[in-house]
Amino acid sequence: MSARAASSALILSLLLLPVGFRCAQAGPWLPAPGEYYVELRGGLFSADSYHNADGDRFPLNGKWEERSVRALVELGWKKRVSFFMSAPFINATQRYEGGTRTSTGLEDLRLGFRYGLHQGASALAAELDWQGPLGYDRSTSVFGDPLRDGGLEQISLALHYGTPLAKRGFVQMSLGGGYRFLSLTGSGKHVTNPEDPEAPVIDEAKDRWSVPLLASADLGLWVTPRVLVAGRFSGMTTASHGDLDLERTVHLAGPMLLYRVDDRLDLMAGSWSTAIAHQAPHYDQVYVGV
Repeated sequence: MSARAASSALILSLLLLPVGFRCAQAGPWLPAPGEYYVELRGGLFSADSYHNADGDRFPLNGKWEERSVRALVELGWKKRVSFFMSAPFINATQRYEGGTRTSTGLEDLRLGFRYGLHQGASALAAELDWQGPLGYDRSTSVFGDPLRDGGLEQISLALHYGTPLAKRGFVQMSLGGGYRFLSLTGSGKHVTNPEDPEAPVIDEAKDRWSVPLLASADLGLWVTPRVLVAGRFSGMTTASHGDLDLERTVHLAGPMLLYRVDDRLDLMAGSWSTAIAHQAPHYDQVYVGV
């Protein structure tokens, strides 16, 4: 694969999802030792409807709006090994019949390593990462959003594969899984049912967990030497879960347009929309980045 196609595949793959879960999505082509990648991206999305357990879409009694700025850095550490970290700043507003609520702060920190199992025209890489809360208050959502449970951490493992396509494009895919669990800051909390005093007490620290399965696919094509168009998919479904974590599915899809200013700078814009969802809000997001 040419340097142009490989670097653009990396840019595509490093764009993170606009929702609380993170799909196991990362580039199979790693930067060489001493090289680095930096991304700044701003996004805006809103949700005014919800998908129930059957996938049917219903309106919310209000609207959720979110503005975000995300910084991401990946460093080529050793031969076949890279280190990356990401931290977003979030401003969210919930509008509902009783008023408006706004929360601002850092969201989840993500740290991880990628190991290049094969690096060449085609590439295969393994990724191990940890994601944990930085303090953004998501536990008071009036919409009861299951994707933004405060205090949850996640450990994920994934495989990423990419290959050139017709000399002017590329395709890359990823598949993995994770373990979400309540952090120590949330331990010791118990939940009872006031309408049924005989019901068993649920220990959040023990029973709030889930095992998500994660997948993604990107297809990109250079239509001119400086313009790349792409289609993207990212999905998650819960394989199993504890008593306080819902069984849910979210599949997102959307286009992206990239303009190459020079070999060191790219401008990008794109969107995500919910294609299929169960027990989750319906998302529509636009983003721009450099």
